[in-house]
Amino acid sequence: MENFKKVKDEHKYLFNIGLSIAKEKVLMGSIELGLFTELDEFKTAKEVAEIMGYNIQNTDHVLNVLTSMDFLEKESGRYKNTEISQIYLSKNSTEYAGDFLIQYKFFSGIEGLDVVKAVKEGPSNMFEGKEGADAYKVFGDFNHMLIKSQKIGRAKEICEIVKQLPEYEGIKKILDLGGGPGLVGIAIAMEKADMEGVVFDMPDTIAVAEECITEYQLEDRYHALGGDFLKDDIGNGYDLVLAVGVMNFAKNDLDEVTKKIYDSLNDGGVFMCISDGFKNEWTKPEELTLAWLPSLLKGADFRLEQGQVSASAIKSGFKSATRQMINFVNGPLDVDVLRK
Repeated sequence: MENFKKVKDEHKYLFNIGLSIAKEKVLMGSIELGLFTELDEFKTAKEVAEIMGYNIQNTDHVLNVLTSMDFLEKESGRYKNTEISQIYLSKNSTEYAGDFLIQYKFFSGIEGLDVVKAVKEGPSNMFEGKEGADAYKVFGDFNHMLIKSQKIGRAKEICEIVKQLPEYEGIKKILDLGGGPGLVGIAIAMEKADMEGVVFDMPDTIAVAEECITEYQLEDRYHALGGDFLKDDIGNGYDLVLAVGVMNFAKNDLDEVTKKIYDSLNDGGVFMCISDGFKNEWTKPEELTLAWLPSLLKGADFRLEQGQVSASAIKSGFKSATRQMINFVNGPLDVDVLRK
């Protein structure tokens, strides 16, 4: 006869972990259904369902769950968006991010992740022998997703960090290395009328960056340069080189790339690298371990350990390095600042 057991309080999360999947499905489904767009003002489930042509009973069930998750508020049987939903999940908002959240889920690889199959059969060879631009291409074209990501939060977050640099007032020319659509560098350049810059990325990405430069009317002092940063010239005369999530693809050539960045900077210039910084033997932070898992199970390991970029940069000639971990909109990342 088996004894009865009591689950420790600190272990109870294990038995509810499956609910996180349900929460994600409810949220993503509600975005796809356009429910938040109909709830800028208080409405009953019946009103929403009749407008959208949906089943009234099940609409009500889903709206109740969204209320329990604090995406809606409910009063006297009527529902309305909370602040977070009104800003990011209603298509009537200029900061609507619903499509981005759905795209991010798709590109993350989590949706089709089969852990059992991957562990039993091992990784595919889709990344074998690929690095730099070639490795980056395997992830697919997600520049338009990056546009939304950079506009929603990343560009502003990084811009604020750059403005806190002691060297900020003296920065006249910046390089956004591997910047994709280039909106991070554009946001920085827009802060100072005397600043010019370059976004460097793969040739087939440059057209997107040029569209963004035109959108923000910076053609006179900002331009795009195409190439493979592992092999090609990245220019020179920069006061700031910014590398956001790009040094991963140089992890096997860090010394060469950090030396190239060092040579591209003016004396007293700054190299700011924003990237994942794994620690505790690749087990922390949790957000990074989960985000990288789909790629790792396919055989792609572009992770960086905390301090890996800084160590290489010091070896390449940079005289000092500082680091802080910042909780960005997409999770915690290391910000390494290297000074020439």
